Amino acid sequence: MANKTFKIIFQDKDKNITDVKYHLHDTDLAIKWFDKLKHLSRIKIDEVESELIDISNLQKIYADFCSYSGLEKIDIGEIPTQNECNMLHKIYEQNHDRLSRQKNNSILYKFHHAIHYAEKADKSSKSKINIGWGVKEGPLTQNMNCHPFYENQLKKNNLYLPWAELGKTPYTYWGDNEPCDQTRFNSLCKPHMTFRAKFFIALFDLKKPTVFPNRFNQYFNQFKSAWLDKYKIDDWSEKHEWCAPLLAHTDDKIDLFSMHFKKIEI
Repeated sequence: MANKTFKIIFQDKDKNITDVKYHLHDTDLAIKWFDKLKHLSRIKIDEVESELIDISNLQKIYADFCSYSGLEKIDIGEIPTQNECNMLHKIYEQNHDRLSRQKNNSILYKFHHAIHYAEKADKSSKSKINIGWGVKEGPLTQNMNCHPFYENQLKKNNLYLPWAELGKTPYTYWGDNEPCDQTRFNSLCKPHMTFRAKFFIALFDLKKPTVFPNRFNQYFNQFKSAWLDKYKIDDWSEKHEWCAPLLAHTDDKIDLFSMHFKKIEI
């Protein structure tokens, strides 16, 4: 399995086709991911998970979410503040389990993605191509400690496993001005413990992850020990915040920035 190769087919705006050959990375994590991929490669990817739909109008998406969920809409600004985004994220968390069991619930996940999109400072930036199958992956989602598999860097065009928790990373929690509270921190902050069939393709090299600022370290240190104990991990470093586990690598240096994922050939 370690020498397994496969292709990903890309298409540009003029419908020109390009294929990139990948070599599966030699880890248990990558092999498990590839086993999932064999089941999903012929299934259409999810448009929300793969960021193929417009999620820029949080006002409209929130209204649609409230209509679907039966919740009363709370007024938010046309350009939501971070505190409003935090409030909406908590509403999403509180209703996730209930709505995830209902049919035709794509608005639940669209709402979640729209919240995080609204939080982005630079909405024009793009550093990766995200691919996922959403609820179609079903039982292929599993609990697994992905923490030890993190790389120290990202390389252009390689495939990586994204962090995919119902929550936030410690740095994001701090940056979003969430409550300075150990209970809330332990509940909302999650290391990478959910192994999903999704992946991303890095569009640029990240040779060294950004160093945590001292202000974050001072904040994190007050929660860190209890948080690490809760999730039974040894550390949370810059690589866990900015990098990811490697799934497959390629020698192809083609620029994929303007390309769209079309299919996988196994």
